[in-house]
Formats: sequence, structure tokens, C-alpha cells
Amino acid sequence: PVPVLIDPILKSRVHLLRWCEWTPLAGLMTLMTECIDAPEYDGEKLTQPWNKKLMVSAFESISTFCGFIFPFCDNLILWTVTMIISCVLYSTIIFRYFEKRRLFRTAKRGRSVDEIELYDRARMSLSLHGMCCVAWTGITVIYFVTSAGHLFVPLSWTLFHDPAATIIGECFMDLVAKILYMALILEAHVAAFDEAKRANRRLAELRNTMSVVWENSSDTIAISVRKASGNVTTMISPSFFQPALIARQEENIDNISAVVLEISNIDTTNRKDSITDWSKVNAKDLKGVGMRIIQKADFADIDLHSATRTNKFEPLNRNDPMSPRAISFVDMLSRAWRTKMDEIVFEHDAILQAGSSRTKFEVKLTRLEENAVVIVVRDVSERYRRFEAEKRFVFETTARQKDAEANRFTRHEVKNGLLAAIEICGNVREQVSADFNLFQKGFKHDMLISEESVASRVENVTELDRTLHEVLDIVLAETMARDVIHEMYVPRMERIDVNHILSQMRGFQAKNDQFTVVCRPSPLPIFLSDQGLFKCIHGNAIRNAIKYGKNGGNVTVEATYDSERGHFKMDVVNLPGPGHEKLMALGSRASELVFSHGTRLHKDSGLEKNSHSAGDGAWIIRKCAKILGGNVDIQFEETRTVFSFQAPVKVYDAPSRDVGTFHLPPGVWGIAIDDSKIQRKLLRRFFIHAGIQENRQVILGHNRDEISGFVEFIIDFVKRHPDDLIFLIADENLEMEGSAISDHETISGSECIKRIRSELDLSQERRMLALVRSANDSPDDLALYNSRAHGYMPKVPLRGISVREMVSPLWTKRFPKRASEVSNESDEEMSRIASIENLRDLTLISPAELLADLKEIDNLCVKNDSSEMKDKWPVIWDKLHQLKGDIQSVNVDDEFSDTIILIEALRGDSAPADFMSKWLRIRSHVFSHFCSRSSDENVNTIL
Repeated sequence: PVPVLIDPILKSRVHLLRWCEWTPLAGLMTLMTECIDAPEYDGEKLTQPWNKKLMVSAFESISTFCGFIFPFCDNLILWTVTMIISCVLYSTIIFRYFEKRRLFRTAKRGRSVDEIELYDRARMSLSLHGMCCVAWTGITVIYFVTSAGHLFVPLSWTLFHDPAATIIGECFMDLVAKILYMALILEAHVAAFDEAKRANRRLAELRNTMSVVWENSSDTIAISVRKASGNVTTMISPSFFQPALIARQEENIDNISAVVLEISNIDTTNRKDSITDWSKVNAKDLKGVGMRIIQKADFADIDLHSATRTNKFEPLNRNDPMSPRAISFVDMLSRAWRTKMDEIVFEHDAILQAGSSRTKFEVKLTRLEENAVVIVVRDVSERYRRFEAEKRFVFETTARQKDAEANRFTRHEVKNGLLAAIEICGNVREQVSADFNLFQKGFKHDMLISEESVASRVENVTELDRTLHEVLDIVLAETMARDVIHEMYVPRMERIDVNHILSQMRGFQAKNDQFTVVCRPSPLPIFLSDQGLFKCIHGNAIRNAIKYGKNGGNVTVEATYDSERGHFKMDVVNLPGPGHEKLMALGSRASELVFSHGTRLHKDSGLEKNSHSAGDGAWIIRKCAKILGGNVDIQFEETRTVFSFQAPVKVYDAPSRDVGTFHLPPGVWGIAIDDSKIQRKLLRRFFIHAGIQENRQVILGHNRDEISGFVEFIIDFVKRHPDDLIFLIADENLEMEGSAISDHETISGSECIKRIRSELDLSQERRMLALVRSANDSPDDLALYNSRAHGYMPKVPLRGISVREMVSPLWTKRFPKRASEVSNESDEEMSRIASIENLRDLTLISPAELLADLKEIDNLCVKNDSSEMKDKWPVIWDKLHQLKGDIQSVNVDDEFSDTIILIEALRGDSAPADFMSKWLRIRSHVFSHFCSRSSDENVNTIL
């Protein structure tokens, strides 16, 4: 028996078992359609909205369960409320369908298997959801037609009035829904749940991917199998033979899928070389190898294990471009098959053409089974070439760095040596000039020679001084040129006198009236620019004009300054030289070639037999002009050659105070340190030029203790003088010599200044101007010095005006409020100093030092024993020579001329017989002169 109730409102049968079946079925079918759907991306990961899925499924079950409740609703209101609840809950499946449809329209199919699978799942879920809507809508319609139809149609419609109408309609819709569901469920199972189909899809994708890799990978992939006969058949991807196929002019190269090699067993076992040289391959080596090109259409049907007919393979021949690469691959295969390892990587070299370089291959073998291997071949020639290039680059860079360091050290030492030689030359010139003055005043002595000889000495010393300055300029120019060429040069803006630069011949001896300078305006104003770059441009232009122009022809330099535009132009004009007609024929291209790197369009004119040029002068000129923001050009006209240089310049803004009378204010302490004795003398003279009196100078560096304790000394000195300004100069390279070579040590002066500034408090550091003095002036060095100290001071020849020009801007910048603190007496004194180029009228050696020298010689002369005097004479003469030099430094108004003559009379390998009498006269003269300048206490101490 089947439980059947009568609906009290519709008066129709309700089969309760049917509704008990449909209630869970409705929820499960809805949940299945939701679960098959693709997951949603929430911005971080793929998720499933399970709450929404379960809610929609529950609503469908509750809506269907209402059909079971209707027979128990005995009044119309309760029945109506139940019907409304059922319809509302049922409608959620329709709204859910349209929501999923809207989301599905935004989805893209994609290209990978996973993307396609997710898309298909979303599509099948939407289709099943639509089927659910159709099926349950049909069941709902049939329910109203069969249950309530008899209330609206006449009795003649017997089917609607038949009590079994409800069960007939329900069975009919149940059958139709199952048929529709079955078709979609099978398709959904295949799309989402069938593992075999999913595996096939993934294999298809893998096959397509491997096909792309096989045909397009730069690495060569090969599958090699050994047959029962011992022959080896190998299928090789076409990338290995790509160059040969192009050389072979093979048609439809893109349709070639593989190249198959058939190698005989004997040929495989006989090949053992790790290099293939095509020039040594003979016809016998080609016999055991066959080759076949496989098109894409035939690729799927290849079976390497099958007995391939040999008549399908082409024999190799020496005229085939494929043969060198085929033989190379055969050698790789032979080495691969001889190994017993499952995986191995080895290298193989090949010379594919006679006389060509080696091609290096990296071969990786993977054994699949006993008679099958996979080989991956990679051309690593470019990698090796790049590695060799990197090694050469590292070697060249290291060599260049070492060369730069060596040049830097050499430049430093040469520059120091030149500066020392210039200073010595200055002292010699002063000494010779003093002798010449004595000669003119009538002093006669055996040591004096003729007036012409003395005048010749003065001329020779002057020429030596000029030569030393020229060599120094060359060293500085070479240093600057190296930085300019390497594009490392940073222009140094300073005061330059262009009038003086233009008047120089740059090492060439011009004939009378050959060299002419025209300036507009005349003279040109003082500019603020880079003096080295100006000298380089002018020097190269003059050299080229004299060397390559007409021999002995006039050279004219026309310099113009446009004050309104702030523009400077210089034209160097020379008469045509050899080959001028050919240069004119080049037209505008001649200018481009002249300024090209390593290009020479001239032949040396023969002015200098030893001249040599690499053709880089004009090229360097253009780089210099570019750094200054200007440009250069050259025009080869019929009657002349015109080199032009133009650049923007600024007129030097002279300080409010005359540099010629500038000096540091009273009360400033001058402290300097240098390991060179000559440089310490120069620093003492430097301070005097700057306006610091000798009693406020401290010169350090005489021994190891002064250098090692420099930092502590300065810190203590600054703290002990809280109200004084301090001008500090430190040499960059301070060498501390020890008793042994291992004790030799060099410390950095800029590093010492950095430590001093860091250990002083702010108020103490503000009272100090600390400069680094060095012969090295590269951009990196300058940046280092400026980061550690307040500024940099180059090592240049000492001149009074140059010292004040150097110190004035640095002092004004550091102490702008104290730059004008100068007394009238100091102004008058420094004006006198500025008018004297040398400093012979200043007491560089104090009276106490001279009297101390006298005491040392006295101690050596205490015992006037002839034997002891003979041994002591070299030491005594050194002391006398030093005394003479010190006396010359203070020989104002020739007060010590007689003393100097007496000392010169003592010159010789041994002491003269009247040495003691002459020494007493020398001692008496010096002592009487300085006795009045020293206090009685100091004199007594010395005596």
C-alpha cells in the first residue's frame, strides 16, 4: 500500500512517498551543480563560497518539502502561507542562475589545461544549474496543472478530473528530468571527474609543449636507441643543424621536425676523440653514417626501435654542409654510448670548417633504459668567449688600476722632486745673484771669478728654473690629459690670466715676428675657468700650427671676448703647409677627421726631428672644449688654416680686498706637518707669505714621534688656545722611517685631519681651517680630501702672489666674518712683502737658531788637534755650509757679505792652516750682529 492523502484545498491526491523522494533529491541536485562550479578568486587564492552553495541547496529542499505539508493544511490561510514560502524559496535557484551567468560571461577560456578545465567546470555548472531551473519549474507547473486543473476545466476534460492525474504528471516530469539530467551529467563527469580524460588532456598539453621545446629550443635534444643489430638510430631536434640547413638552402625549413642519423655498430665503437676536426675527416669516416630529414607530417609515425630501412637514409658526403655537424654529433654519440653511467655531462670540441675557431659543446646524457638514452647538447662557445672576454676585462682593469696607482705614485714623487728642485734652484739663483752683487761692489777674493762667468751662472740658473717649470707643466698636463681621455676630469675653476697663456710658445722656438697675438679687448680680462684645459687647447693648437703649417710661416692668435654674451673665442691662423690641397678637397669631412681619435691627416713638417704624434691632439682638444661647455672647429681655406675654439667664460670676480695685500689676521696660529725637510722650509715660507709671523708657526714632521703624535698634539693645542684661530696644513703622505725596513710606515694626512675634526667639539672645530696638501689631484683624490678636510691645497711652486690667491678664498669661505680683521700696520707690512718676489729681506731663520749653529761648531773645534781636526773636517764643513745657507736667508742689505766670503774661503777637502783665526772672525761677526737682538738670558744660555 502507498500512503495517499487528499489536499483539503485543491481536493487532489498527494502521494507522500514521491515528495519524500524529491525533497532530498532537490537539495542534492542543486548542491551538485554548485559543487561542480569552478572556484572563485578572492584576491589571494581560489576559494569556494560554501555558505551560499549550502543555503541555495537547503532552500530547494525546504521548498520541495512544502509539497509534503500541503495535505496537512486544513484551512486556506495556512495553506496559502505555506505555498508562498515554497515559491519564494524555490525562486532562489532562478536568481542564483542569473548570478552565475553574469559571472561566467567575465570568464576567459585560457590556454593551459588547468585554465581550460576550470572554464569547462564553470560552463557545465551553469548548464546543470539551468537544467535544474527547467526541471523544477516543469515539476511546479505540472503540480499546479494536475492538482488544480480540474477546478478550472469542464468535466469533459476527463484526464484532469481523473484522480490519478497527479501521479501521471509527476511520473512524466520525473522521467523527462532524468533523461535531461543524464546527458548533462555524463558530460560533466567527463569534464570534471573522469581521470582518464583529464590525463589525456594533460598529456596532449605536454605533447604540444614538448613539441614547441623540441623544435624551438636553442639546446639540441636527441633520443638515441640501440637496436639488436648494434646499430644506433638517433633522432635529433633541428636546432643543431639550423646553420647547415640554411647553407644547404633547404626549402621549408620550418616544416622540418627532426634529423635522424643511422650509425653502424663498428663506426660507433671506433670513435673515441673528444674533438672533431673536419679537415682531418676522410671518406672512410663518412661510410658508416646515414642521415634522413623528417618533416612534421611524418614526425608522429617515427618508431626508433623498428627496423628502419637503410635505403631511406642519405649517405654523407664532403660537399654537404650537413656533414660536418653530423660527424660532430656522431662523435658525441660514440662517447655517450661508451659510458656506463646513468647521467653524465661532458664537453666536446668541433672545428666545423678548415681554419675556423673551435666550437665548444656541452653534452648531458640521461639513460632511460639499457638501450635508450636522451642527450641534450648546448653550444657553449659564446659562454667561453664571454668568459675569456671577462677574464681579459678583469686583467686589463686590474692592470689599468695598478698602472694608475703606479702612475699616481710616480706623478706624486716626480712632482715633489720638481718642486724641491725648483726651490733649490731658487736658492742657487739667490746665491749666485748675491755673488754677482758682491762682485759689482768691488769685493775681490780668490774664489770669485770673472763678471762674465758670474753672469753666465745667473743665466744658466734662470734657464734651469724655466726648464723645471716646463717639465712640471708637462707632468700636470699629462695627468690632466689622462683624466680627460677617461672622462674622469672635473674642471677646476680658478683665476687665469689668458693674456699670459696666449703669449707662451709651448716649447717651440719661433722665429722673429713669426708669432703674433691679437686680443680684443686688449688686454683681455682675468677669467674664472680651468687653466689646465686652456693651456691644453692653446698648446695643442700652437703645436699643430707650427708643425703642420708652412715652415717658418706666420702664426696668428686672435682672441676675442664678448662681454655681453660672456663668450670667449680664440682663432689660431697659420699659412698652408704640405698636403693642404688634399685637405681642402675633403671639404667638411676634413674637420670631422681631424678631431677623430687616432687620425692624422698631416705629415710632420720637420721642425723637430724627434717629433712623433699619435694623431690624438685634436681629439683631446675637443674633449677639453666639451668639458668647458664649448666647441672647436678647423677650416682649411685656400690661403690659410683657421683653428677655432669658443666657450662661455666668466670674468673673475676679484675679492673686495686686494689679493696682493691680503694676509691672515693677527693672532692666527699656523701649524703644518710634512716629512720632507725642504717642504717644511717651504711651509714656513708659505706661512710668512700668508701673514703668519714666525713666532706663531709650528712646523712638524722632523721625526717619527712628531708624525705619530700629530693628532693628539693638534687636539691638545686647540684646547690650550681657546681664543685663537688655527690654520692647519697636512701633507697627504706622511712617511715614518724606522730602524728596519719593516718599521717603515705611511699614514694619511687627510685621515689625521678627519680624526682631529671628529674628536673636537663643534665650537673648537669652527676655529680651525684644515687643508690637505698633496701632489695628487685626480677627481677621486679631491673628493676624498674635501670629504675629510675643509679644502685642498696643491703642491705648486712658491710665489707670494700665488700663496695669497690660494689662501684668500679658502680663508674667506671658512671665516667670512673675520676676513676683514686686519690692522693698518699689518696692511703696510704685507704691502711691502707683496712687492718683493723673493723673501731674502725676511728673517726665516731666528737669531737663536743661528747662535745654536755657532755653538755646535764651537763644540767641534774645542780641541785643536791636527789629527782630530782632519777627521772632524767633513762634519765641520757641513755645519759651515748650513750656516752659510742660513745666513744668506737673512742677508738683508748685504750685512753678511764678508762673512759669506770667509766661509767660502774655507772650502776644501781639508781644513786650512788658518782655520781657527778665520772661524773666530766669522763667529765674532755673527755673534755681534745678533747679540743686540737677543736677550741677555738667551745669549748666556747659548754661550
